[in-house]
Amino acid sequence: MTGPAPVPCKDCRGDCLKTVDFLAGMPPDKMRELLRRSVRLKLPKGAYIFHAGDPCDAIYIVHKGRVKLCVYDADGQERIAGVFVERDVMWEGVLVPDSRYSTSAICMTAVECCRLARQDFEKAIEEPKVALRIIGLLSKKLHDANRRNLLKSIADPKERVAGLLLYRYRRQTGDTITMRLEEMAGSLALRPETISRKIRELEREGYVKKTGQSSIQVLAPDRLMELVNY
Repeated sequence: MTGPAPVPCKDCRGDCLKTVDFLAGMPPDKMRELLRRSVRLKLPKGAYIFHAGDPCDAIYIVHKGRVKLCVYDADGQERIAGVFVERDVMWEGVLVPDSRYSTSAICMTAVECCRLARQDFEKAIEEPKVALRIIGLLSKKLHDANRRNLLKSIADPKERVAGLLLYRYRRQTGDTITMRLEEMAGSLALRPETISRKIRELEREGYVKKTGQSSIQVLAPDRLMELVNY
């Protein structure tokens, strides 16, 4: 791990591993072993969990806070590949031999997460039920990646913004999305001021409602779907 030194949570027993969907069905003794080996980390806003180019040596389960995966292009502009929140798991590349992270993971807020070393994760997926769940999750991630790439192919900026809001709405519970303009800009390759203008248009037309500086309530998901044909 790079960046500021993490602070292990002394009383943590890795309970948040129990929320990881693909670990469901593991024999209790093996789950207990994983819980024993996991390490709870507390990181401040702005800390790097890992840098692009670091070896993929662990998976991370977000317990509290928000983490962004990002890279920077030749002009120094940030490109956001994904945002991870509570119960999300960062494990891309860990199953590929000698792989390295293609993005950096940066804490957008103070973050608590659990770290599980690669070799322990590999032992976990030897269980048939866990392996099947992994296959299912990989399929879903591929589907989601195709969806995100499709968003960038939409020419109309308002439709592109609407598509991102709909995508985030479908990935969470509740109708309110928390996402800063800079995050949306990095995800859609649009300027923040363009996104702000398009959100105001969507609000005037009754699709969404701003409820805070970075909070947007989706009022009409079915209409958003019709708008972007997504």
